Formats: sequence, structure tokens, C-alpha cells
Amino acid sequence: MSAFTDVVRRIADEVGSSADELNRLDAAAGDGDLGVTMRAASSAVLYVLPEVEGKPVADVLRACGSAIARAAPSTGGTLFAIALLRASAAAAQLTDETPPLSALSLIMARAAAGIAERGKAAAGQKTMLDALLPATETLSRCAARGDSLNQALREAAAAADLGALATRSMRGVHGRAGWLADRSEGHEDAGARLIAICFRAAASALDRSAP
Repeated sequence: MSAFTDVVRRIADEVGSSADELNRLDAAAGDGDLGVTMRAASSAVLYVLPEVEGKPVADVLRACGSAIARAAPSTGGTLFAIALLRASAAAAQLTDETPPLSALSLIMARAAAGIAERGKAAAGQKTMLDALLPATETLSRCAARGDSLNQALREAAAAADLGALATRSMRGVHGRAGWLADRSEGHEDAGARLIAICFRAAASALDRSAP
């Protein structure tokens, strides 16, 4: 399997290259700048990764979360940073005996809980949780079945993609999307698509490294 930093690097690259798509989606009922925010976030992550090469997962996640918090302090950047910092705290509590897929499932569940708590959001409210929660639930089911990490990430990526697509029929509740709920209908939530991009990149990174 690829080193964890290689997977993170692939995710950051994909997020940065998807900035225009995220801006377009965000313009439907937001400020139209999520792509700008996440391009800054991805650049910050790519800058800090060489400093944490070979370090424990918890350290990598903490460094990335802190870098995003400094470089992209908007709503989207803050939520993403919180997710990574919560994930870092969860990773620090795991042992070497924890199976990788079980560890990932727990880490992602803690990340989702952090976003829900800080954003005061829940499933069905047209947010990034509508992609993140299905993906996280998929990881948990795959772990219970004893699936491989690669297979689980492929299924989680598919679940995140479907979750993002499902936000087209939802009405926004939070922030500007809540004020422009009618305008947001028929459009994917940019935050949910961001999550789908991240899972797709992670799955692709692992598939490419498989023997």
C-alpha cells in the first residue's frame, strides 16, 4: 500500500485541480469561492507534507489540519480543518494492532462528527455530510465484512458520489444556501462533491499502488 502521505498528496492534487468545478457548484447558492478556498488548502497541505513524511498517521493529519486552518480560514476550510484534527485525535488513540480498515472507519466517523458538531448540520441538509456519512457508513460495513482496504475505499467513493448527486434534490438549510434554498435546488452541493472528490482520489491512489 502507498505511504499515507502519498495518498494525502493525491487527494490534495485532485482537490486543487477541481477548484473550478467546486467554484461553479458553490456559485449556485453560495459565495462561489469554495474552489478558491480548497486550492489554498491543497497548496498548504502539499507544502507541509514533506515535513511529516514517514511520521504516524495522527501526526500527518494534525499537520494538514493545522495548515488548512491557517491557509483557508473560511467556513469550508474551517470545517475541513476540524475534520482532519478530529481524525488526528482518533488516530492517536489507535494501536498498531488495529486493522487498517477498522482504523479508517473510526477515523472518518470522528471526522464526520466534528463537521456535524461545528456546522450544526445533519444528513439531508445539503452539506458535505450528505456525501461523507454514506461513505463512512460504507467503510464500517466493509470492515464488518472483512473486505480489503482497497475494496472498501472503492465502495466508499461510490457511496460518496451518489450522496453528492442526491443533494441535487435537497434544499439548503445553512448559511447562504439556506437563504437561497429555491435557487439551490437542482444543483449539487459543492461541499458534498468535495468529499466525493477526496474519496475518489484516495481509492485511485490505493488502486495504483496495488501489486
